[in-house]
Amino acid sequence: MRILILVLFLASWVNPLAFSQSATEVSGLIIPRDNQGMYIRNEEGQSEITWTSKTKVALVVDNRLLSGLKGDRLTYKIHSSKEVVTFSIPKGPITGIKTTRGGKILQRDLQAAEKEKWLSENGLHLYFNEKPAREQLGTKKDPRFIGTWDPATKPRTLSINGVKYEISMKKGGQTSVLLYNLFSVKDCKPFINRARVVGRKHGDVLIAEEIHLDPIGDQAALDDPKLPRYLFIGDSISGNYDKGLREALSGKFNLHHPPTNCGPSGKGAKSIVNWLGAFDQPGRHWDVISFNHGHWDSKNDKASYQANLEKVIAELKKTKAKLIWVTTCPVPNGYDPAGPLEANGKAPGRTAGVMKKYLNPWALEVVKRHPQISICDQWQYCKDQATELYKDWWVGKNVHFNGEPADKLGHFLAEHVLKVMKKK
Repeated sequence: MRILILVLFLASWVNPLAFSQSATEVSGLIIPRDNQGMYIRNEEGQSEITWTSKTKVALVVDNRLLSGLKGDRLTYKIHSSKEVVTFSIPKGPITGIKTTRGGKILQRDLQAAEKEKWLSENGLHLYFNEKPAREQLGTKKDPRFIGTWDPATKPRTLSINGVKYEISMKKGGQTSVLLYNLFSVKDCKPFINRARVVGRKHGDVLIAEEIHLDPIGDQAALDDPKLPRYLFIGDSISGNYDKGLREALSGKFNLHHPPTNCGPSGKGAKSIVNWLGAFDQPGRHWDVISFNHGHWDSKNDKASYQANLEKVIAELKKTKAKLIWVTTCPVPNGYDPAGPLEANGKAPGRTAGVMKKYLNPWALEVVKRHPQISICDQWQYCKDQATELYKDWWVGKNVHFNGEPADKLGHFLAEHVLKVMKKK
């Protein structure tokens, strides 16, 4: 079992010495244990977690979701799902603590606070219905900015000693924010939450000091138990054909997508266990799974790409589902043509022909090692209709699909899924 050992900058503003304490961390999908704890499942197996009366539980949200905080409710839609989750927010003051690493980063943040009256939301922890024990700008001994957070202002602010500082990501990017005092250990429900657990090891058991919950939704909540379950894994292209795929398979399958853009193969190798969920539990199995990684790997090398795909496939095979590899759609001719591999063996990036010359052949070598995996050739489908449905797309400079071209990609995959499911 691989356990990450690190120095964790704990959010506890009661004890600044927590910044120097070492801790053990494990992350993964929550699996049930008993009333005293839970299991965390990841690619390395399962870790046994025990909690105590002192264990703190925080909700992890993307900072952009804070705009969904209305009155006493935080509501947001689970990515790639119809499911909407709502959390109750207690009334009262909200302590905001922005943590930094100190050193040059602290000096940068102090300078931004002084000159711009602005702080980045990176490292922001919020404690609901709780007044700050003290308010402070970050110092060398305690590099935390502590004040009262106000979600009602636009932009949101952190008041420190009577001065209001805008706290946002106005300079770009996004980040995760931890929300405390919303949950207890009783809310660490299995199957529908990922978790990051920080604590101390006692033998083979991790005693949780903090649990950070990341809701991924209940994949089975809206299922028709009479229909087979289908998981399709892919990047934003799968989002393009989502509508057409669901239309074509409506009333025939329970369709699911991981609650994220599945991105590069490296992300797939790291996240596949979470995406598959507790498939060994009743009603959470998979009957068919289609998968793709490619566009985000257009600057990857062959060895890394293939190794990542092998890791993904190894986990997929454990589900006993029918597996479908979806070839990566082309990069249109509006991009510069693909040249040779770089000196380090990496593909030349998002260029016209890169999928045909490199990524798809590399993937095919892997898939051929696993004859139980069928192939849905979306690349060839786009090529076959280059003078018709995809005529305008081919001369453009956008890998994404819209309207009928997008829907037809979904219909094409749906036909393949239906054929696969008919085979014994």
